[in-house]
Amino acid sequence: MKSETFTLFLWLAGIILVTSLPLTVIPEVEVFGMDKLIHFFLFSVLVLFYFLGFANKNRSFFLFIFLFAVLSELTQYYVPGRFVSVYDFVFNLSGLGIAYWVLT
Repeated sequence: MKSETFTLFLWLAGIILVTSLPLTVIPEVEVFGMDKLIHFFLFSVLVLFYFLGFANKNRSFFLFIFLFAVLSELTQYYVPGRFVSVYDFVFNLSGLGIAYWVLT
């Protein structure tokens, strides 16, 4: 496995870990909008790692990432202290879309 592919899967695992932690474990950031920028960053970098790790840039992977973004947001409903946010989901998708647009 190429190191870029490993990095992609490690990044996916990191997103799963961070979105599964209760808010009591994650330090609260007091900067307005920082939460949204973090969502944008996480999913933008996910697309970057995909582009670095795979020569075949098919759209089926983006369907997977889209579903991953949806599920990562919806599972927060079951995590104590977390909640589902449409705005977080919008910033997840914005990160995906803009990174894809910039890299193609």
